[in-house]
Amino acid sequence: MRGQLPSTASLQCFVSVVELDNVTKAAEHLCLTQSAVSRQIKQLEETLGQTLFERVRQRLRLTPVGQRYYQQIAPLLQLMLQTTEEARQFRPGVQLVLGIEPALASHWLLPALASYTDSHPDTSIHLMTDIHKLYRRQLACDLSIVFGQGDGPGMRVDYLMGDELVAVVSPRLLTTWGAIDNREQLQRYPLLHHTSPESSTAYWWRQAGLSAQAIGRLPGQRFETFPLLLQAALQGMGATVLPWYFVADRIQQGELCQLGERLPCDGGYYLLSDVDVADQSPVGEFRQWLVQLAHNA
Repeated sequence: MRGQLPSTASLQCFVSVVELDNVTKAAEHLCLTQSAVSRQIKQLEETLGQTLFERVRQRLRLTPVGQRYYQQIAPLLQLMLQTTEEARQFRPGVQLVLGIEPALASHWLLPALASYTDSHPDTSIHLMTDIHKLYRRQLACDLSIVFGQGDGPGMRVDYLMGDELVAVVSPRLLTTWGAIDNREQLQRYPLLHHTSPESSTAYWWRQAGLSAQAIGRLPGQRFETFPLLLQAALQGMGATVLPWYFVADRIQQGELCQLGERLPCDGGYYLLSDVDVADQSPVGEFRQWLVQLAHNA
């Protein structure tokens, strides 16, 4: 019949015989009898009106039609099998979007996030880490974690934690330039600056008594993200200022040296969410988990 499609079973038998080059091996692979595989191949040939195999010296060999058919049908059959397996494993779930600074995500959230996803297997977390859009409130997020004074008009605001800044430098540069007695003395080092909306280095210099104009005139390399600043400091390019949580392990391991005392920040990290989010909803449960995570730190 014109337009009639072959059965999936006959296609599987055909592809298995071609790839295993043996009817007996194909039957074992498919958990069928040899005669059942042979019948499926014959049925496929009748459906196509074409001979797919010819026997040469007691071995099966594809005819030109069979070779062409295999090349076209094998990828389609594999796609069917893959798609079918994906459908079997699919579980409907919830995707939550969290806006967060990339450094805070990598050093504070990610080490603990597996504990949440393990207990909520149907929930996936999408992290939005564009720091400029985050602080301009241009991200479409279920929840956002921002550093500031806890201002979020029309939002539910949960305090998570404070922050401290620390000046760091490579051991080699510390040997060259020496320790510092106050924040302003950091200027004698080659400097690495942070240029994000919530600049750690700018905050350090303001607390050292420098004006905005003086800060803008400071020499040195400038980087947009904490990870870039960290790598530059590790490479011995200069001294910089980073959050304590971000470099505490590097200082402990001796990869970086602390310059002077830590500087408590005026403000903290706050979690912003819609005021009408129910505590029992997926967003509400994740909010409560984030608050508890911060308070247990």
